[in-house]
Order: sequence, then C-alpha cells, then structure tokens
Amino acid sequence: MNAFLLTVFRSIKTNFSKLISIIFIMLLGIAFVAGLGTLSPMIQTSFGQELRRENVPDLILKSSSSTGFADDDGNGTPDIVQDLLDSRIVSSAEGLTTLDSSMFESMDVDLGLPEDFPLTRFYGIPEDMTIGPISVVEGRMPSRSDEICVERTRSDMIVYEIGDTIDLGSVLGTKTVVGIVSNPLNFSRYQELDMVHQEEIEQIIYLRKQDFVIPTTIVPGVIVNVPLPTTDLYVTLRGSTQYDFFTGEYKSFAEDGKAQVEEYLADRYGEIYVLTLEENMSYAYIVNYTGKIDIIALLFPIFFILVAALVVSTTMTRMVEEERSIVGCYRTLGVPDSRIKLKYLLLSLICGIFALVVGLIVGLYSLPMVIYPAFETTFFTPPMQRLMDPTFGLVSGFLMILIVLFVTYRVVRKFLKTTPAELLQPLAPKAGKKIFFERLPLWKILPFRYKSTIRNLFRYKKNFIMTVLSVCGSTALVFCGFAIIDVANSLPEIDYPGLTNTIVPIAIVIIVFALFLSIFVIYNLTNLNIDERKREIATLKVIGYHNKEVVLYIYREIMIMAGIGIVTGLPIGILLMYVILTLLDFGTIGAILPQTYFITLGLALFFVFLTDALLMKKILKVDMSTSLKSVD
Repeated sequence: MNAFLLTVFRSIKTNFSKLISIIFIMLLGIAFVAGLGTLSPMIQTSFGQELRRENVPDLILKSSSSTGFADDDGNGTPDIVQDLLDSRIVSSAEGLTTLDSSMFESMDVDLGLPEDFPLTRFYGIPEDMTIGPISVVEGRMPSRSDEICVERTRSDMIVYEIGDTIDLGSVLGTKTVVGIVSNPLNFSRYQELDMVHQEEIEQIIYLRKQDFVIPTTIVPGVIVNVPLPTTDLYVTLRGSTQYDFFTGEYKSFAEDGKAQVEEYLADRYGEIYVLTLEENMSYAYIVNYTGKIDIIALLFPIFFILVAALVVSTTMTRMVEEERSIVGCYRTLGVPDSRIKLKYLLLSLICGIFALVVGLIVGLYSLPMVIYPAFETTFFTPPMQRLMDPTFGLVSGFLMILIVLFVTYRVVRKFLKTTPAELLQPLAPKAGKKIFFERLPLWKILPFRYKSTIRNLFRYKKNFIMTVLSVCGSTALVFCGFAIIDVANSLPEIDYPGLTNTIVPIAIVIIVFALFLSIFVIYNLTNLNIDERKREIATLKVIGYHNKEVVLYIYREIMIMAGIGIVTGLPIGILLMYVILTLLDFGTIGAILPQTYFITLGLALFFVFLTDALLMKKILKVDMSTSLKSVD
C-alpha cells in the first residue's frame, strides 16, 4: 500500500472521534428529515390502497329534488343510471338512499319517530352493492324487513351490540340490530355532520333499500308504505384505477370527470349536485392532516440541516487545521495539490455517505413505525404500507454533504496557498487585544479567572459564534416541539377533530431529535475546544491550578456561550412557531403555556451540564509534559 493511502488511514485513526461525531450529527438530521418526509406519502398510500380495494366511488351524485332520481320504468333502477353508462364517462353507477332524520320534516314525511329520537343518518342500501360496499365487522347484513345494521362506533355515537332493538317509529317499526358494519367512505372516527342543522350525527343505521319506506297516499283514504326514492348515486369514472387516490393527478382527473358529468346531465335532469372525494369528510381529514405533516417536514429540516451543517463544517475546518504540518510535508515531498485536496474531500465524503445510508434506514423504518399508530385514535387505519419515499432524506443528505465538501475544499485550498515552510511551523496563536469590557470600571475589580474567560470569548470569535448559533438552533427546535403540543392541546375539537392525537407524537419526535442534536453539538464543540487548548490546560496545571479550577476555566466559557445560545434560541423558537402556526392555519402563540419556556430552558441547561460532565475526564487526563512539548 503506498505511503499516501497509509496517511489517509492514519488520519482516520487519529481523528476517529471527530469523524464519528460528524457522522452522528449528519445521521441525526438525515434520519429526522427522511422519517417525517416519508410519513405523509406512506399514510396516503396506506389509505389509498384500502379505498381502492373497497372500490369507493369517484363521484357521488345527489338529487336536488325531494322525489329523488326518477324510475319511469319501475324496475328499481333510476333512468339516470343507464344514461350515465351510455355517456361512456363512467364505468359503473349504483343508486342508494341516504337521508338524515332532520330532513323528513322538510320533505313533509312523518315516520312517527319517537319524540326524543337521536339525530340519525339512514342508509337504504341495495342488495349486492359493488361500489363502496358496506363491510360486516361483526354479525351479518340484514336479510329481513325487521333487521338493520349499525355503523361501528365513532367518537361519541351511541353504542349498540348485536341483538339490541331500536324503535324507528310507527312506520318503520322496531328493528333488531344483526350487524356492526363499516362504510368505506366513513373511515374517520369522528362524527359526520347532519346535512340540515350541521350538528353531529348520533347514530348511523343501514336498512335494505326496499325496507326504507314512507307512507304515501294512493287514493284518498288509502295510505300505503312505499320505498323511498334513490337519493344518491355512487359513480366510478372510466380510467380511475390508474391513479392513486391522494395524488394531484387523481384530483385533477376527478374534477375533469365531475365537469363532464355535470355538463352531460345538465340538459337532461336539471340541477344535480356532483361531489368528488374531496367533499368526503374522512378523505378531507386525511388530506388536511397529511398536509400539515408536510409543512412540518419541510420547515424543521431546514433548522436541522443548518445546525448540523454548521457543526460539521466547524469540525472539518479544525481537523484540517490540526494537520497543517502534514499538508506541509505533502507539499515538501512534491505531492500534487489535487491529491492533497482529494484526501480531505474523501474523508468528508466517506462520513457523508455513511451518514446518508444509515440515516435513511433509521429514519424511513423507525419514525413511521412510531407515528403511524397515533392515527388509530383519529381514523380506522388500514395496515401500514411499507412504502418508503426517501426524497426528503436524499435531498437533505446531499445538501449537507455538498456543504461539508465545499467547506473542506475552501479550508484545504487556503492552506495550499501557504508555503510549505510556513505550514511546517505551528500556527501562531491569535494576538491578544484590548476588548470593550476592559474600558469599564468594573473590569479592575474582576478576579483574574473571569477576566481570562471574557478575553477568551472575544479571542476565539469563531468558536463563540459557532457554539452560540448551534445551541440557539437546538433550543429553538426543542421549544417548538413543546409549543406544538401546547397549541394542539388547546385546539377546539369540533374544528380540528383528532388533530391533537396525530400531531403530538410528531412534536415528541421533534423534541427527542432536537435534544440528541443538542447533546452532539455541545459534545462536539466542547471536545474540539479541549483538543485545541491542551497546551493552555497543561500550563494551568503546571502553575498550580487544581483540577476543579482547570475544569471551571474551560467550562465557564462553554456555559456562557451555551447560555447565550439558549436565551437567543427562545425568541428564534417563538418566531419559528409563528411561521409554523401561520402555515398550518391553526392555533396561536398565546396558547403556549408559560411553563414551556422554563421547561425548554431547564432541559437545554441540563443537557449542557450532562455533556460537559461526560468530557470532564478528558480535561483531567491532559498530560502536562506531553502537551507542553507538542508544537501544535
């Protein structure tokens, strides 16, 4: 193996902890972005495949007439069905009857319902229904006129069991519940709204279409019960099976189909209401909630990428700076500049690719498994489809890799402009200069340890800026996670049914990932700070500083920088939350609880202390003689 490759492997070994920290920080950001980015497509695919399996209608046609769709032939099938099939716009159409109990009064129909009868939606369904058929969850479908089915319980609807009886009034009589069923168009666990009063439906009852009757006067004095007319048509459009239900292509296709059907029927049947799936409550909830997830998946990764890229770039910069003498040796031995650049770019690329691959695997497989079950509290969820959409993760990963490669290239190119002789010499320490605080009267009475801390903060400006910005970003993310929980818990349930249950797990994931990011950020920057100042630490030990004083000398600076980052992170978090709430169109900043601010501050400080405690041994293990003899 040639000497150059040996030095590459030696660099990996020497800088192993730095490279690992780079990998972990990049991996964390990529995993978060990939997991949230794939969640919305996975949810929509899972529900879309279930709806396709259940053959739900593309359009629902509702009659504007109280007499429903006419059946002039008397064969039980409305004339409009054959007309639709003849149009060749639709592939199939079926009729059913759907009425709310509040509508009977406007239709001048008296079923003799009990006075305290709950707000009810009635379905009169045909036998052998093929479009959006009702599925039996428990029991069976009705086979006699005195039997009915009820829909599975949703939210606060009335609960029934097989064998229960329901008094449906003097016309329909008392019916026995023989089945609990599921309607594929009603997969939200929250109640439908009554069509007249817009109040929540309390129960949904399914009868055979021929048993859903109203009293009708045939001749004066003669009243008979006649089946209610068809009020709704379930329609599937030709070619709809080639589209996934929750895609933009399907929505455009359905809207085009709706326009064609309306135009075709306008002259023949007058006004008919044509609805697409977007007017279906359950479908609209899925679109709405996954849309909010997409906004979160788009906004938060920006912060994760910026913080991660910032820390990783700082680490790579210092790693190259520490090897300035090695770069000088390369140039003295005649190694081409392009090969020297390749070495460090290769190290960055290896870290980036490893982080990208592992981050995608962790994010795509772990986060959906954690968050998807939360949707069971809001929807009757189908089995989760393991569809992985790595787009968000790939884009964020490649963006981070490009940033790191760019910074690495700039640093190496800067060194290559320096002569080999200068590179072989240790980097001269930054010259001290008088700072603003030294002009204040308070400066004279400050103990030396505080003076040196303040001077060092201004002396190592790059370290100061990087630490403050990184902690600020992490704190803002933690705050936003808790703030989202507060806002979600304050949302009125009637306007945002079930949103709290679906959004809170995502907020918890944000908090966990932000805290881990905070740990890695503080650990990495503190570790670099210790490595960079080993001679200074050794000097303090030689002149008689105790271990506690040496540790405080370093950590005092870290705590000040972290404190500034935490304090500035809160207003940044508030601003970010304002943007999020504006885009999500729910909640207000005022809904954030006062304790959230203190919890964020407390957690941020706790993890700073925890990280510093983990690195205390490294400071105490600094060897005085070895560090003072080094030329770095």
